[in-house]
Order: sequence, then structure tokens, then C-alpha cells
Amino acid sequence: MKNEIEARYEKAVEQAREAIEELRLAALAKGYEDAKRDLQAVAPVGKFTPITAQEHRDEIVEMAKRDVAELSTTWRPGCHSLNYGPSAFDPASEKVNFDVNAEKRTVVCYITYHSPFYEKTRTSFRGIAKCALTDCFNVHIGKAIALRRALGLEVPSEYLNAPQPTEVRVGDVVRGKTSLEIAKADRVDGRGWAYGKYETGRSLYAPKEGLDIIDDSRE
Repeated sequence: MKNEIEARYEKAVEQAREAIEELRLAALAKGYEDAKRDLQAVAPVGKFTPITAQEHRDEIVEMAKRDVAELSTTWRPGCHSLNYGPSAFDPASEKVNFDVNAEKRTVVCYITYHSPFYEKTRTSFRGIAKCALTDCFNVHIGKAIALRRALGLEVPSEYLNAPQPTEVRVGDVVRGKTSLEIAKADRVDGRGWAYGKYETGRSLYAPKEGLDIIDDSRE
């Protein structure tokens, strides 16, 4: 009698395991089909066009602008020391200030506190962003990085690994790949040729292939 009960128990356990495994596989299959259907609804197979490096950079720059606008005007809880995590921020008594040095390729963020009871201002937190010599400087990405560091927040990898620009736009600061002269692009034609004046006074007239974009802040 005992052996019969144990046999029935073991059989029931085995059936339960098989049912659970079948349920798991069915759930995976359903999840895959749902995800595939959702993806096709947004971008049907055969019609998806990947974005270019320039378009990706443009998206990151816009993301940085929104980030700075939101973080510098929104109250957030936190600590009063970066040693204990993200810092508190109150736009009613604290102000975000930026010190931009395009020549040194740095952006420093100062969060200053002004007491409503005393005529005194002090710096609460400070964050800095420095652009590598091999990268194109962008003040908007720099501000987002510096502000997040001042607030003790994580810096998104998109800001730290933004692709380099590939298209010269009006207002970009460029450098000749052979002459190393620096100029600001005042006009760009449909072929990608940039026009302007180098710092030496010589006229800029060159295709994008002959230029390095060193600052695309366009401010």
C-alpha cells in the first residue's frame, strides 16, 4: 500500500514538473510573439531604417537639453552631502549656475544656496565635465554631465559615449585636418562644403571631409 502511494506521488510530481515546463515554454513563446508583433507594428520588417551617427548625436543633445531644464527647475529630495547619496535640490532657494570654458573644453556646474533670512549665498554642490581632446565639445552635453555630478546622480552612458558629428552645420567650430586652422562655419551648402573665415583671416572653403568638427554647441 505504501509503495503504491509513493508511486502515485512520484507520478503526480513528474506530471506537475512537465506541466510547469510546458507552461514556461508556452509563456516564452507567447512573449516572443507579442514582442515581435509589437515591434512589427512600430517598424515592419524590411522597412526599418537605422539612424545615422549624426542623428543619434542630435537625439542625445536634445536629451541633454531636456535633462538640464528639468533637473534645474524641479524639487527633489535627497541628502545635504554627496557622501550620503543624491543631493537635495530646492529651486526656491537654490540656483544652478554654469561656468563654460570652450577653449579648455570644460563645463563646471555650481549649485548655490541663498538664505531667505540672510543676505548670503554659498555654493552647495559642484560638478565638472571635461571633454577629451579627441572628442567634439558640446556645451549641452557638458552641462547635463556637470549638473548630474553636482546633484550626485548617475550620468547616462549616452552622454559619455555620444558619437562624433559627421555633418558640418552652420555655427559649428571646425579645424582643418591639414592646416589645423580653426574657423566657424557661417554657411554650409548642399554638398557639405563649409564657408567662413579662419582665425588667421583666411577664407574657409572646404568640404566636410577636410574638416574636423571640434565644437557643435552652436551657441
